[in-house]
Amino acid sequence: MGSWATCAEEVIRTAGDAAKRFYAVNHMSSWYDDGPGVAKMREITLKYEPGTEKPYRGKIYTHGWVFGLITVEGLKRAGRVLDREAFINAIEGIKDFGTGGLCGPINYSPTSHKGGNTWKIFKSDPATGKFIPLTEWRKSD
Repeated sequence: MGSWATCAEEVIRTAGDAAKRFYAVNHMSSWYDDGPGVAKMREITLKYEPGTEKPYRGKIYTHGWVFGLITVEGLKRAGRVLDREAFINAIEGIKDFGTGGLCGPINYSPTSHKGGNTWKIFKSDPATGKFIPLTEWRKSD
């Protein structure tokens, strides 16, 4: 059983068949998972980088994509008079922001800048080189 850092396709490629009983947790979906947000991420990425479907991009790529979505949402909410305070207030107002399955719901407040608080358990599949989600998003306390 591994943590988020070991829930990487490179681990499966390196371990090969020895990874057949490997499980790990992560707070982001994989490049090849289902969901409208994941499909959009792939579509836009491949529009600008065609032919780069494999090797699969890691969950750190998904993390960066989610960070971009949150930043854009904060800018939209902050309005045309953008300053530090307006941006912080906008981000702190984000509640149950959906990413189309890239991760669980995103929540901020004036007292919590954590953002995400969800994770899934994944099982490695050496035959495909993928991590298969075994659970839906689960919330940490």
